[in-house]
Amino acid sequence: MQKITKMYGWINIQKKIKGILSDIDGTLLFKGNPIQGTIDAVSKLRKRKKLLFLTNTDSKSPDSIHKKLSKHGFPIQKEEIFSPIIAIKTFLEKNKDKKIFLVTTKEVEREFKQFKIVNNKEIPDYVIISDFSDDWDVHRLNNAFKHVLKGAKLFGTQGNRYCLNKLGEPVIDTGSFVKMLAYAANVPYNIFGKPSKDFFNQALEKINLKAEECIVVGDDIESDIKGAINAGIKTVLVKTGKASKYKRTNYKIQPHMVLDSFKEILNKV
Repeated sequence: MQKITKMYGWINIQKKIKGILSDIDGTLLFKGNPIQGTIDAVSKLRKRKKLLFLTNTDSKSPDSIHKKLSKHGFPIQKEEIFSPIIAIKTFLEKNKDKKIFLVTTKEVEREFKQFKIVNNKEIPDYVIISDFSDDWDVHRLNNAFKHVLKGAKLFGTQGNRYCLNKLGEPVIDTGSFVKMLAYAANVPYNIFGKPSKDFFNQALEKINLKAEECIVVGDDIESDIKGAINAGIKTVLVKTGKASKYKRTNYKIQPHMVLDSFKEILNKV
């Protein structure tokens, strides 16, 4: 385990911690299964702190994510899960008059049925790019591209460059597709999931705590650690999932603490 930087002093941080914002994939689960000790750790931590589970999973509904965790035995409530789908739906609830064009999985598309979804012929106000791995057709992206060229605003559910599949192998993720469209159309874009600062701020609102009262635990330097630091939240990197081969010297961004796995949080808060 690497030592906490003297600048922050973990003891001082520990005294303020009232809540834990934890990543899911790569932190609690890896290759579709619980990482050793994580179920027990969650059970014990919830007796000490407020918990919220942040995920960039954008191919599944929040309900599906909850059911998967429950099936594995995690004592997590549906209300304790916060995903990009929840974040972007919250935004759309305030803009119900706007038309949207979706590039998502069929399951996620059903999450947006109460909004004004348009087809290829009608120009939307917003183009929303999410995981679309159930129908990975480049024509879907090209149709989105045409809409953006005609003035639709470009939204991405999350900003990951790549993710790890059930075999632990890297797969191009939503953030890369969003950036590709933005580059092609020469337009700005908004990200609603990690590493967006707004996403972490929304998470703080949901857990009803201040940034200095929480820590973020995750396995992704870019999405979890950088995003949390930008939001003013202290961070713990776990050496599982994407960070299984983490070496401090390879990164400019540094977490406040590095642990071998999530279960070690029990000794730190």
